[in-house]
Order: sequence, then C-alpha cells, then structure tokens
Amino acid sequence: MRLLIAALWLAILPAFALAESTLPSALYPVGMKQVQFDDPSDGRPLNYLLIYPAAPGPGAKPTKIFMATDLNLYLDAPFAPGALQHPLVVFSHGAGGNGAGYAWFGEYLAARGYIVALVYHYRAHTYDSSALYVRNRLWQRPRDISLDITHLLEDEVWGPRIDPERIGVAGHSQGGFTSLWLGGAEIDPSLYEAFQRKWADNIVLPEYLREEMHIDAQPALGLRDERVKAAFAMAPGDIQGFGMNEAGLRKMAIPAYLIVGAGDTATPPEDNAEFAAKYIPDATLDILPGPVGHEIFGNVCDELGRDNFPDACVDPPGVDRGKLHEHIGDAAVKFFDANLRVQRQETP
Repeated sequence: MRLLIAALWLAILPAFALAESTLPSALYPVGMKQVQFDDPSDGRPLNYLLIYPAAPGPGAKPTKIFMATDLNLYLDAPFAPGALQHPLVVFSHGAGGNGAGYAWFGEYLAARGYIVALVYHYRAHTYDSSALYVRNRLWQRPRDISLDITHLLEDEVWGPRIDPERIGVAGHSQGGFTSLWLGGAEIDPSLYEAFQRKWADNIVLPEYLREEMHIDAQPALGLRDERVKAAFAMAPGDIQGFGMNEAGLRKMAIPAYLIVGAGDTATPPEDNAEFAAKYIPDATLDILPGPVGHEIFGNVCDELGRDNFPDACVDPPGVDRGKLHEHIGDAAVKFFDANLRVQRQETP
C-alpha cells in the first residue's frame, strides 16, 4: 500500500509542479512599490520601483505617476495570491532618466505575470544626476543591477515569489547598452578609456568633477551576470562611442532583442542597434518604421509633460505612442516568454 501511494504521488507531482509554474491567461491588476536598500560594500542607497501582479483591495484607486497618463498602478497593493514563482525583468533607464519614466513597460509585463524592477541608477537619474556617473562610471549601471537582483532574490518577501531561473534584463538608450553588458558583450578597454578621457578633459565641466573622473577600464570588464538569460534593448547606445566593437559584441552570451525607431537621431539605428545586431550571435532586430524617435519608449505624457518637456513627450504627426507601446510590450512578452521558458495556460 505504501508503495502504491508513493507511486501515485510521483505520478501527480509533475502535474502539480507544472500548475505552480504556469502563468494564467487572464491579466493581473498591477501593484507598485518603491524599494530602497544599501549597497553592502559601501553603503550607497540603491533604489528601484517594483511593479508586480497584485490584488488591490475593494475601492482601491490607481496612483498618479508624475507627468504620465494611461496607467493603472496600485501603490503598495497586496501581491497576487497563489504559490506561483514569477519571472523577473530588471529595467535600466536612459541617461538622466528614471525608473518611473517607463512605468508603462512595467505595467504591461506585470499584468502578464512578470515582476519588474525599474531601476533608479545611483547619481545618474532625473532627481539626482552627476556627470561623474552618467558619463564616466558607466560600469556602475550593470554592477548595480546585479546588486538589485541579489537583493530581490534574498528578500524574505519577494525572493520566494521570483523564479531564479527566469530572469531577464531590459533597458532604453544607455540602459539598452547596459542590458547588453549584463548579457556578456564587452567593451574594448582602449576605446572605453578614450571615451572616459573625452569627458575628463572637457573644460566645460567643473574642475572638481574632472578630478574625480579616473581613466580606468578595469571596472568595466567582466560584467556578465550569469543569472540573466535574455536581454531586451530599446534604442541601445552609444554602442561604438562607449567602446563596444565587433569583437566585444560577439561575446554576447544570451539572446538579445534590439528595437529602435527608424527616425531616432539620438541613437541612430545604423550605428547602434543595427551594428550590434550584426555581430551578436543570437539577435533579433526590430526597426519601427516612419518618424519614430528616441523618446517613444517612455510613458505616454500628460498635459504637464507635453507642455514642459515637448522633446521627450510630443511625437511627430502620425506617431501614436500608445499603439507603439502595444507592439513593444507584446514583443517583449513574447521574447521573454520564449527565452525564459515561461509557460502559460491556454486561452479557452
């Protein structure tokens, strides 16, 4: 009898395990939470906006995101019930941007079962930015994302909800470059130091900043995070300007999806996304046709944003940012589902 019970248990165990790792076909409500912790090595405060499948209480209302519209995020809402382990995507913003500027992307993925950490890079985001980090210590970006992943996996609340075998990275602009770095692509030391030197010798910068800008490529090497299995890079750049050449791109160890607007003048496709896709071993290139610019990957802006930051918020005639977000979000979900081996219930 004991042998029979054991055999029956072994027979049903795979089905139980499958059920616990299969995402539902229905969309989740989405929660958001600001998270801060200290770098264990030097005490720097590190931040990210966590976007996740949620179960908001009765009467809960979405939180307004600064200068954005068309979002439905519930601040500090309870996590969605169940024992599922969810895939994780960590997102790196563009130079001088911030995690909340891409809340739409977090919401799109979280509604489909992903946990998304939208990073605020240390001293390199909208509310606290220094040329020392935005232009000299670029290597801090991938290093901090690795710290964010560790923090999430070790957290007693969030760790059990994350599948450690299903982690991806995404990013926009300088953040897109960061995602390739984490995936194993390497900079050429001499080219990277030339980039650093250009800023350290720039006389328009205050002298105290230039004095802190060390010319050293060593911290920028070996930044591959083995836990990251796929990279989704939006308008990545400046690929060649930061020192990533053909040889370095060939070292990319994971699949990459590169997506950019044909009308992008900040990170022109030919010199950046197209160049990278040509040499990355497993790359998909998606060029959005027409006058689609660099800022299309940010949130749909409200009136305040359009009035005060037209360059970032107002798109050319005929460009519908909301519709493009549907395409970008769908491409990201399909890419991560395939490469992180995410299973989903079949739609009835």
